[in-house]
Amino acid sequence: MLTLRWDKPVRAGGHLIFGPLEAHNFMISDWPHRKDHDFAIAENAILAALDGRQSPDEAREKFEAALKSAQLN
Repeated sequence: MLTLRWDKPVRAGGHLIFGPLEAHNFMISDWPHRKDHDFAIAENAILAALDGRQSPDEAREKFEAALKSAQLN
């Protein structure tokens, strides 16, 4: 299985996230209870990147937007 990684990690709370799979795991286990529209968009983009329907860079942008919305960056 190919592991997708971003060129530069994303800081999420106290974590460094290196790619879409780690981002998805963070969203499942470490995200605050309040999940908004930006969360849903990011989650869909990350899942699409993991199965090749979207670029990892697009997923990263959506993930960063969701982090900002949740004040986790």
